Amino acid sequence: MLVSLVSKHMVGCFYSNFIYYEFVGSYSKQTVHLFSILKLIVNSNIKFLLIFFLSVGQILLLIGGFNWWIDPYDIYHPAEYKSNDPVWMSKQLRLAKAYRVKQLKPQGIVIGASTSQLGIDPDHPGWRKNVYPRYNLALPGANSYESFRFFQHSHALNPPKQVLIGLDFVSFNVFSKLSDDFNEFYMIVSREGKRQDHYLTNLAVTLFSLSAIKASQKKMFYRGEGTHFSNGTEIGEEIDSQPRNNRSTMMWSATKFVTRLLMPPPTHRFCLDDGVRANPSFQYLRQILETSKESEADVRLFIQPTHVYLLEVLKTLGMMEEYEKWRHRLIDLVESVNKKYPKNLKFPLWDFSGYNTVTMDEVPPAEELKRPMDWYYDVGHFKKSLGDLIQDRIFNYSDEERVVPKDFGIQINSKNIDLYQRAQRSKQMEYMLVHQEEVKELAGRVNVIKKKIRDFDCS
Repeated sequence: MLVSLVSKHMVGCFYSNFIYYEFVGSYSKQTVHLFSILKLIVNSNIKFLLIFFLSVGQILLLIGGFNWWIDPYDIYHPAEYKSNDPVWMSKQLRLAKAYRVKQLKPQGIVIGASTSQLGIDPDHPGWRKNVYPRYNLALPGANSYESFRFFQHSHALNPPKQVLIGLDFVSFNVFSKLSDDFNEFYMIVSREGKRQDHYLTNLAVTLFSLSAIKASQKKMFYRGEGTHFSNGTEIGEEIDSQPRNNRSTMMWSATKFVTRLLMPPPTHRFCLDDGVRANPSFQYLRQILETSKESEADVRLFIQPTHVYLLEVLKTLGMMEEYEKWRHRLIDLVESVNKKYPKNLKFPLWDFSGYNTVTMDEVPPAEELKRPMDWYYDVGHFKKSLGDLIQDRIFNYSDEERVVPKDFGIQINSKNIDLYQRAQRSKQMEYMLVHQEEVKELAGRVNVIKKKIRDFDCS
């Protein structure tokens, strides 16, 4: 309006100085001070912006104060470490565990996926007594890269003296993706091992993010004793207490394993190699082992004892050859690292998978709803009681209250692997003959899924 008045009706004088422009218009003899008008507009806008930002600041302060008080990630006022005390942990476990490791600086850690998080208790008496505190750093759905990064994180804070590594076949898929809640900002070192500090970013995530608000709400209204033990192990008793059809659960988990874990979306493929590059998962494991050798840590590795239903799934998919190849490559890797550091303690590789007394845990018939399984929650996740047997074997520990079956757990190496795998193929045939109906039903379900997956060539 003002510009239009100046351009079309200016008939008087136009004076200019450092303070303002003034003109005498044909419609009015009054002097219009443009600077005064602009000043009025700016002042009103500043007042509005000031009120706006003060309001936003108050809201953020309330949100931050609420999340600090609830502390959903156990960061700002963590509970005292008592290994078997139950604690509530957010589903953003990668954030929560990264900070817990910062606080504890554990001397002993467990690495792996959800199988290890649920079944392996680092409070087992087989660990060295002077290795304390100990923490279960296993994470649900963790691939080899995530395990490597969390090992780096822990090692940078305090090089662990003992490390127990649970190995899952699915974690070595070249198409395996990072979990949604994994973030490099949680680590105190970069992938190259250089120190990094993302304090302000993590402060924003833990106090002012929407996920922090949701986590605080869940913790505030949670009425159970806890989701995890203070040592990072997930509490499984709640799963045990739920009535369910174990046969249906086992069948369902075996078939869902194919499309969710073994061949995850979007590619729905599994390859140990893609014909283009070496599988990085083996390299990440090598880096963990070599770093541990250099810090003179005691490392034990073991292949998870999945239920034989899972091996039957692999057989139906024609992937048992890949599974055997994976075992061979693990042996080659571990032995090459041991050979590279001849003066250091040798790292053993144990195999608890295959067909044995434990992994052939009988699946109750559908009509026996209340009958639990002895060792398993589903085809991949096992109970703490089984995890104790694993550690009894690995640490050569004896407990009068439990006996480890003779055929459960064997140290595998380049000298015995071929004979061991031939024996396993024979046991697989025996299992199929004894459990024909179960195997037939399982194969039928898997074949339905197999038809929906596009053919692929790893080369």
